[in-house]
Amino acid sequence: MSIFMEYLPLIIYALFFGGLKFSERIVISRPGSTIRKSWGDWTAWLVLVPLWLCFIGPVLEFVIFNRQPRLWEMILGGILFAASGLFSIKGYLDLQRGFTQAVEREDTSLVVTGLYHTLRHPISLGNILFCFSCPLFLGAGPSWIPALVGVFTVMFRISIEESFMQQHIPDYADYKERTWALIPFIY
Repeated sequence: MSIFMEYLPLIIYALFFGGLKFSERIVISRPGSTIRKSWGDWTAWLVLVPLWLCFIGPVLEFVIFNRQPRLWEMILGGILFAASGLFSIKGYLDLQRGFTQAVEREDTSLVVTGLYHTLRHPISLGNILFCFSCPLFLGAGPSWIPALVGVFTVMFRISIEESFMQQHIPDYADYKERTWALIPFIY
């Protein structure tokens, strides 16, 4: 029983991650969905590699260095995991058919409903929250480095995406003026 309690934070962490990925898979593969994840765009890898390091790093620290998170870290990390899932899943649902992981679709249309009524990048916000939730939940140390790199790569990806959208969607400049990139009243 004591070994179970020792690894309980890791088990809960895996359940959070599994629940997040399972929920995303359900949304992406639902009938009528044309959401696709394309791996051909280098900016997708720019974001995905730090996200995976954010997930794997704290697990390695937990196992190798026997880091035990404090209760407040697990609670706050769990809240951020849930918020990450909320923004990602709701963002996918609001986009309906307009999502692609690669910045490549010139025939895309502007979505201004749901979260996109206020935020231009709710899925990216979900990714940023994920970057913070992973090392926080397991009380990691060095794993904060890929988390911060992940935040910067998501921000860089947003700038590339915004530039692309302004070039290919005529109403994007107006949309950009009346919405926030990630956090209302801040950015």
